[in-house]
Amino acid sequence: MRKNKYSFASEKHPFNPEEELSWMDYSGLLDMEVEFVSMLGETELTVREILALTKGSIIDLKKPAGESVESYVNGRILGKGEVMVYEKNLAIRINEVLDSSAVLYHLSKEEKL
Repeated sequence: MRKNKYSFASEKHPFNPEEELSWMDYSGLLDMEVEFVSMLGETELTVREILALTKGSIIDLKKPAGESVESYVNGRILGKGEVMVYEKNLAIRINEVLDSSAVLYHLSKEEKL
């Protein structure tokens, strides 16, 4: 039985971002501005509670101190990190990057839109 070399219907090719990006020149993406968001925590407040806030008020974000925070680029998860103080400012130290090839792949798709 001879296999048709042009028939791909029966073959399954799983998506592999590293192979997909290997041929793509993404140097044009390097200067693209992106939105970076890191979620420190969240809570719900009533309007009454918001109006009662004063200088020095504390809002409980219901997240234990020292727990990792997620970081997002253009609404897609980038990785996890920890909040730290750097030169008197709050900063995020990235401890884990989740599938950086997929992040680049999605950014390249957004650039074409």
